[in-house]
Amino acid sequence: MLRMSEGFPGQRLIVVPPAMVETALKNPICAGLFPTHIGTFESVKGHYVKRGGGTPESIVIVCLAGEGVCRFNGGEWHMKPGHLIVIPANCPHSYEADHENPWTIFWFHVRGNMFPYYLEELQISVQDPIINIPNISGLMDAFEDVYQHTESGYTNTSLLCLSTSLGHFFGICKLYQRSIKASQQGVEKRIEKTVEVMKKSLHRLLTLDQLAEIAGWSPTHYAALFKNKMNVPPLEFFTRLKMQSACDKLKLTNEPIQNIASSLGYNDAFYFSRLFKRHNELSPKNYRKAFSLINEQ
Repeated sequence: MLRMSEGFPGQRLIVVPPAMVETALKNPICAGLFPTHIGTFESVKGHYVKRGGGTPESIVIVCLAGEGVCRFNGGEWHMKPGHLIVIPANCPHSYEADHENPWTIFWFHVRGNMFPYYLEELQISVQDPIINIPNISGLMDAFEDVYQHTESGYTNTSLLCLSTSLGHFFGICKLYQRSIKASQQGVEKRIEKTVEVMKKSLHRLLTLDQLAEIAGWSPTHYAALFKNKMNVPPLEFFTRLKMQSACDKLKLTNEPIQNIASSLGYNDAFYFSRLFKRHNELSPKNYRKAFSLINEQ
């Protein structure tokens, strides 16, 4: 089979002109994170790239469909739909589409002094360069948001938008990231099930025992796994959801504070007010005064 690096039907490839990259990197925001190359391939048989000296930028590849393989640093990583991999800058590498089930991918070449912090948040390292983000439509939407800013003539505004939309893309990755291990995916699904119950039960006062029973674990085990995944204990997370809902009601309605408290499962309005102030540094009354989006009648 003929192997090619580019020139395929339907290929999209944008290389930001070097002079524009240098202009962008003079802006402190763009200097933190900036894409220099952006592209897509759709189900391309024979797609093969080999770079003996790597590239000056890090390469982010996302597989949307099909399969492929990436090789660098002595490792070989098989890419499937939802997989994102980062090839370090100046690292010799190769990657290619699967012969039988060729991949559809998009990619960025990335520069910026903030990029290592994004990788840290996503738990991507040289040893573990691949993560799983199964929300394909969310990934595609975030990619298109970046890509559209290459069509605006590389003004200072569009360069800034390129930088910030790429940051948004990585935020979407963090939001939808799931474990690449099948065993951990089962854990995540159970935790997500309890989160959905919380979102539908803001009018209730769920207990740790009730949430743990929904997950199918002991309360201690559930609390530990939930905090490991969400970085906050389950009941504190539930309270944050309630306080977020309270903020919306205070901003968007004239509903009495007592009624808002009751709608969120708090029969004691004074307790609700203390809890709200602890989370928002303002009492419900003062929050409404500062942020209300409706005219008082």
